[in-house]
Amino acid sequence: MARDGFASSYEVVVEGGAASERVAAELVRRGLEIAPRGDHLVLRGDFADLAQLNALLFALDDLGLALVSVRQLP
Repeated sequence: MARDGFASSYEVVVEGGAASERVAAELVRRGLEIAPRGDHLVLRGDFADLAQLNALLFALDDLGLALVSVRQLP
């Protein structure tokens, strides 16, 4: 766990069961693992701080992916 209680590992779920090559490349560039789960994509990764997580959330919107959930991993 990072200082100020920020846990660095998060799971982000977005709508869509598959990612285009462009979207997948951008997510991998950001260091995320991508796995389909039904009609959703599950993204997992480590984040240095809240700013980095927030930047991902804005990038998901720019990529046209609708956010379903964000959860801190143990």
